[in-house]
Amino acid sequence: MVNKNILIVDDDDNMREAMKETVLRLNINVDTAENGRKGFEMATKKVYDLIISDMRMPEIDGLSMFEMLKATGIKTPVCFVTAYGSVTGAVEALKIGAYDYILKPFSPEVIEELIRRTFELSDAAAGEKVQQEHDHNQKGTVYKSAYMEHVFSLAKDVAESEATVLITGESGTGKEVLARFIHENSGHAKGPFVAVNCAAIPENLIESELFGYEKGAFTGAVNKKLGKFETADGGTILLDEIGEIPIHLQAKLLRVLQEKEVERLGALKPSKINTRVLATTNRNLKEMSQEGTFREDLYYRLNVISMELPPLRDRKEDVADLSSFFIKKYSEINKKAVKPLSDDALKALQSYDWPGNVRELEHTIERAVVLSKTNEITSKDLFLHGITIAGFKSKPETENIVEEKEEVKKTADTSSDESMGGTVGRTIADVEQELILKTLQDVAGNRTKAAEILGITVRTLRNKLNEYRDMGIDVEEYLK
Repeated sequence: MVNKNILIVDDDDNMREAMKETVLRLNINVDTAENGRKGFEMATKKVYDLIISDMRMPEIDGLSMFEMLKATGIKTPVCFVTAYGSVTGAVEALKIGAYDYILKPFSPEVIEELIRRTFELSDAAAGEKVQQEHDHNQKGTVYKSAYMEHVFSLAKDVAESEATVLITGESGTGKEVLARFIHENSGHAKGPFVAVNCAAIPENLIESELFGYEKGAFTGAVNKKLGKFETADGGTILLDEIGEIPIHLQAKLLRVLQEKEVERLGALKPSKINTRVLATTNRNLKEMSQEGTFREDLYYRLNVISMELPPLRDRKEDVADLSSFFIKKYSEINKKAVKPLSDDALKALQSYDWPGNVRELEHTIERAVVLSKTNEITSKDLFLHGITIAGFKSKPETENIVEEKEEVKKTADTSSDESMGGTVGRTIADVEQELILKTLQDVAGNRTKAAEILGITVRTLRNKLNEYRDMGIDVEEYLK
């Protein structure tokens, strides 16, 4: 069983303790160091799965510590915490092999997402040996179907080119996994992989996030900021959910693809970049271009090479192997013994249609690993039809997967008024508001976790909270 270990290096006591508390809430082992020298000593004596370090520290700063670790052959992923004024240094660190950087100030959710993303990649790499035993492909991909064999064979050929790739498919089919596979097998593999969720960035911020800005470009721009394209220079940028890019920015994106240069807000001239572009979407961009909501020229520029991932219901021969992979993964994470699937559980998994695809299967197996009480995982542990607890019945994971839905789906069943705390006579909007705020309160203000539980996107949750603020509700009370 592999335990995850994180080292936090920061000379600010409050910042160091705050990050430590965030990591501990994820049930991950964490050590701390108050400066770069101490961090280096600890990293040479103990194996860590991730190091989170401040850039600026006395004696030995974060970048010097990173270079010392590299010189000793230690390959632990290092993520830097930096202020706007030190972004240039952080970007330079990315170019010589640092894993990522995050900007101050940041929320606990940012740290949680960083850790989740890092460990998903490391689990994929660690799982390679297991997958080979099951006749699987490399780089954390799990499949047996002939179609997926064709997809990854094509992806390996595509990776050797510089062509833009558009990856399509339903939500949860593994589009980002395929994008990372292309990056890792490309000439840009030694550079950074920067994934941008276009649907999660507020419309008024997406231009500055993608293209950056110069000092003084607008009110509040007190320092220069590099955009995601420049951050990914020498590597790969993944534009996830590209269909959500506002149409007024699509012309600027088209220029980046054609000219290989970006122009920061307020800049006098563009900057050349060497960034491979991959894009994913679960929407039909061709139909959107015909409707006028997506530029036709941008669609054809993105669609140089198109790869479609099939839904899991069309490759059910992969269900058994994927389930075994996720059982091992979440047994290790939750420090539980690896249990086999019972015959009835495997039959249930293979007969289910998986509208939420691989992501729904993963969540189902994770839940089963946590809740199973016997020496094997049975069909009852899967809860494919929801969980009933004291009069409440949860919906299947499908509702948690559909990323593009914009409304919370809520059924007000008047026959269960007593168990629902008295919903008769109240509007669905009132019940929805209470449910959202109560969920936020239960997860200590963690918006990512709340969105998962509610079955909506983070963007939808953010829009709902903004509505409540406009109504005069003190939303911040639930976000503490």
